[in-house]
This record gives sequence, structure tokens and C-alpha cells, in this order.
Amino acid sequence: MLQRSVDSVRVGAAGRGWSIRAHLVALALASTLPIAIVAGFFAYNLVDESSRKVRADFQSRLYFFRNGIELRLTNVIEDAEVLARSPALQQGNLDEFRRYATDVVQMIGAFAVVLADREGQQLVNTREPANAPLRRRQYVEAMNRAFATGLPQVSDLNIATADGLPFISIEVPVRVGGEIRYVIALGLSPQYLSSLLDEYVPPGIIGSIIDRKGIIVARRPLVDGADIVGHPTIPAVRERLGELAAFWIPAKSRDGTPTYSSFVRSELTGWAINLALPRDAVDGPLWRAGALFTAVALFALLASLVFARLVASRFLRALTGLEQHVMQLGTERLISPEPGPVAEVNRMESVLRRVGADIAEVEEAIEYERSLLRATVETMPIGVLLVTANGRISLVNRKMLAMCGVDGLRSLEDQATFAYVRADGTRYAAADLPIMRALEHGETIEGEEVQHEVAGARRHEIIHAAPVRDGAGDIIAAVSACYDVTDDHEAMRRQQILLDEINHRVKNTLATVQSIARASLSSATGLKDYAESFEQRLIALARAYNLLTENNWEGADLATIVRRTLAPFASEGRISLSGPSVGLTPKLTLAVSAAIQELSTNAAKYGALSVEQGRVDVSWTREDDGLIAFRWSERDGPVVREPARRGFGTRLIQDILAAESGWTVTLDFSPSGLQCAMRIPVQ
Repeated sequence: MLQRSVDSVRVGAAGRGWSIRAHLVALALASTLPIAIVAGFFAYNLVDESSRKVRADFQSRLYFFRNGIELRLTNVIEDAEVLARSPALQQGNLDEFRRYATDVVQMIGAFAVVLADREGQQLVNTREPANAPLRRRQYVEAMNRAFATGLPQVSDLNIATADGLPFISIEVPVRVGGEIRYVIALGLSPQYLSSLLDEYVPPGIIGSIIDRKGIIVARRPLVDGADIVGHPTIPAVRERLGELAAFWIPAKSRDGTPTYSSFVRSELTGWAINLALPRDAVDGPLWRAGALFTAVALFALLASLVFARLVASRFLRALTGLEQHVMQLGTERLISPEPGPVAEVNRMESVLRRVGADIAEVEEAIEYERSLLRATVETMPIGVLLVTANGRISLVNRKMLAMCGVDGLRSLEDQATFAYVRADGTRYAAADLPIMRALEHGETIEGEEVQHEVAGARRHEIIHAAPVRDGAGDIIAAVSACYDVTDDHEAMRRQQILLDEINHRVKNTLATVQSIARASLSSATGLKDYAESFEQRLIALARAYNLLTENNWEGADLATIVRRTLAPFASEGRISLSGPSVGLTPKLTLAVSAAIQELSTNAAKYGALSVEQGRVDVSWTREDDGLIAFRWSERDGPVVREPARRGFGTRLIQDILAAESGWTVTLDFSPSGLQCAMRIPVQ
């Protein structure tokens, strides 16, 4: 009977769905979060609107500040232009002009008035005595712009040479007779503009005027009670001075306060008019509102979760017995939970108990039948595979696992395990497997031969497959039976190869004997001579065949061929052999044996082996091109004369065997002894 773990059932159930507690928590979240999100949206928009208003007011103040400075400087420029049109200056009366300029200095509260020509030479300087010698001006950048453009110019912050005080200069061109002849420079102390900052920069905001070079011309409030005129502005602002305007630059003031700095450039002066607002004034309300809202939302969410937990606990107490009873269905251990507070649950408990008893009885019978079936299938000498309608492998025996080369199978999705190939070499698609055709299309397959590679070896198998149907005729499974016929295929293949080899060798042997008979007849001087030569050549052929038979017709070593062929003609003392081990194919073995037989016979009749003192040297080497260089050399024998006609041996070696085996032969009938050189392809 099936045994199921309570813990595994509990884990499986939890994995498939949510608990009641989780559903109630989700309900609490679904009820609270939308309200919190909507409230947060409105709160954020209210605070954001307030923040945008602060930003808009701040930018308006910045432009208002710039316009006030430009207006103040425009008034000074107009006074300087009036002075530039004075009759005394137009008539060249510099003493009279000096008196007018002194009055202007006192009226405006300026630093000084200087009149200079194009070379920068000072002609009048109200800070110097009337008759004092005057030098060239040191700061001429704004003056040159006034001469070049013919328009009033405002200088950057400069330092006076005489007393080291900082000042700015209003440069106004002076036209005499329609020609710009001089420039009036009206110097102003930075304190002249500081009063404007007191007017336009409210408490809590940092305001400053920055010249083109990034130097502070005026600033409010003071830093630790000291004025920082002449110092560079902070790096975050200085990096952006090339722009016409920049807003909300994250920066830190000189006292370390995080700020948002904004500036606009003055078209009149080229200066940057800067205001810095503490970040807390802009971001603080938003962060504080967000923190307050978050706290309220978390409190509301926590209250909802606590209420959901209380309700869930009551439901869980009512359903605990039912849950335990359901998990025990189909097991030996049946429980009787106590009645709970929910009447419907109590009725379900009684029904489940009866169902559980029935299930346990049925499962016991099924398990018994399953055990019998598995034992029967495991004893079969063929592979058995049973697949359910959803593709899951329900039953597989050890024989089938061995044929697939695996330790276990769970589904047909493992393409490598079922990589079958048809007899024609085409591979089965997953849907074309016999068991899949039986499962999906209801086909019955009998004796379909397939090929299957297992552990690197190709196996041949015969497969039967059939669908399994229920009482309604629907396919609920498919069964497949497989048996291995690889050994049968191999035996048939070897038998066929053996028959083909026997036929081939018999034909070759008959053709060789026929050629030897014809060639011996054409070179024989009589019937006796023909019989002797024919017999010797057949014996040599038989020796070669014996040598091949000893090596299972896989060829022979060249040294062995030479030694056995020469053995009947002379002792080892008269024959010298040298060369590496070289394996020859069966075809070359027969050809080389025939060639050495002819050379040996010729040497025994007419050459070195026909006399007692004659010697034969046989050697071979392996060349770089893969050929074997074979050399036969006779010495100490009778004087050799080249024959008037070629005999059978010569034609056999030079024509017949060379054409059949693909070698080249050179015969040299030297008086000192016959020399034969052959180049033999070993492949």
C-alpha cells in the first residue's frame, strides 16, 4: 500500500496555493494600499505644488535682483555719458573738466573719475593732485572694449595700484568731432553695490555678484562677519559661469550649508547675479510630509494586518482538523479529528473518513497488482517501456534501461536517450518515435528496425509499439517492446564479407596462375623447361600465400618475404639483408614475392648464386616521399652480359608486376653483377 509523508503533502499543498492567513493579509493589503497610494498622491502633489511655488518665487526674485543692479549701473552710466558730453571736455579744457568730474564723484559717491586716451595714458584722475604726473592705466580690458564697440562697458573687479582697494570701473567712450578720442572711467567701490544686496537679498538667502572671471564683487550675508569681495566664488557655481543662466545647482555655501544656487547673466555687465537658497527650504517640506505620510500609512497597514491575523486564526482553528484528515487520505493511519466550531466542516469530516477507508483499500489492491506486473516485466529478456498519455514514463524494466545506456528514465523529453536512426540513416524526430506514434495517433508498430548509439557503439534494435485504450476507446498509455539484434547483424555482415573475400581471392589466384602459365610457355625452350619453371613459380606463389595466411591476409613484412623467398637458393652466408621493418599489403606481398622469385631464379641459373663464391646484397630504405627504395645487387659471380631479348623474368618485373602494383623498376646488367632498383609504394 502506498505510504505518503505528511510533511511532503503539507509542503506540496503550500506550494500550490496560499493559506487562509495569506489570503486575509492580501485582502488587508488590497484594502489599505490603494487608499494609502491615493492619499500619498494628493499629499505629494500638494507639497510639490508648494515646492514649485517656492522655486518660482525664488527665480522671480533672482531676475528682480538682476534688474535692480542693472538699473543702478545704468544710472551711473548715464551720469558718465553726461560728463562725456561736457563742453569743457569737447573744447579740450581739461582743468575745467576736472572740476566737473570732481563734482560728479561727490554726487555719485564714486571712487574716482579718470580720463584716458587710446594708449591708456591718464589725462585726468580725480584721486591725484591736479598737477601730479599721471601714469598709464593698468587695467585697460574694459577701456579697450569701449574704444572697440563705442558703447559703455563695465569692468571686472580690479585692485587699485595706489592703495590696493578693490573697485569696478564704468567705461564710457568720449566722442570729439564724431571720433572716439577718450574714455571716461568712473570707478565704484564694491560697497556701492552692497547696499543693493541688503535690499534684494532677504534673510536666509545668500546673494552675490560675480564678475566674468568668477570673482565675487559683492556678497550678503558676510562670512563670519567678514567681507569676501575679491575671492573666487564656490566651484559648483564657477564651473557653470559660461552659461547664460543656471538654476538649482546643488552646492555647499562657505559655511558648509547644503544649498541650491541659481544665477542669471547680466547683458549689461556680463556679470553673474547669484542667489543661493538652503536645500531644506525647498526639499524639507516634501521630506517631512513624506515621512509623516509614511508613518501614518505604516500604522494603518499594521492595524489591518493585526486584524487580518485575528480573523485568520479563527478560520485556521476551524479548518485544522479538516486539513489533517485530508492529508491522511490513502494511508494506513486514519485519524478522527475533534469537531470544530464550523458545522459544514464537521459534515465534511465524516464524509472524508468514509472516502479515506475506500481509498486505502483500493490502493492496496492496486499496489499488489503493480508489484506483480513489475516483477513479470523485469524477468523479460526484452526491453519494455510504458508511457502514460501525458508523456510520463510509468514503467520501464532494467533491460530497456541497459539498451538505452542510462540508469533511469522519467519522460520522453530526453532527446539524447532516444536518438534513434532509421535503417536508411535518417534520424527520428521526437514525434516519429514508434511509441509516440502509438500514443498520439493510435498506430500499432510491429518489427520496426532502428539503429541506436549507446556508449559510442551503434546498436540495431527491433521495436514493437501499441496503444493502450480504456473502456471508452480513448488512448490512456502506450507500450513498447524492444530487443537487440546487433549480434545477428554483425554475424550476417561477417559472413557476407567472408564470402566476398573468398570469391575475390579465388579469382585473383586463378588469374595469377593463368598469367604465370602463359608467360612461362612463351619463354620456355622445351616442355621440360616449361614444366620446371612453371612448377617453381607456383611454389613461390604458394609460399607467398602461406605467408599471407599466417598473417590472416593482412599483409606481411618485407624482410620476411625476402628471407623466405631466397631460402631455397642459397645459405644465409651468401645473402646480405638490411632494411627497416616495412609492412606490405596482400597485393604487394604477392607482387614482391614474384619479383624476388624471378631475381633469385636468374641468379641461381646465370648470376652470382650459380657459383660458390657469388654473393647477393639486398637492401631497402624508406624515402621522404613515403616510397620504399629496394635494391638487389649481385657480386663475385660470372661476367654478366645484357641478354639479346627480354625473358619472362624481365618482362614480369618490369612490365606486368610494375603495371599491377604501381612501382618503377630499373635493371642494370653490369658485367660485375646484375643490379635491380625498385621504388615500391607501400600504400
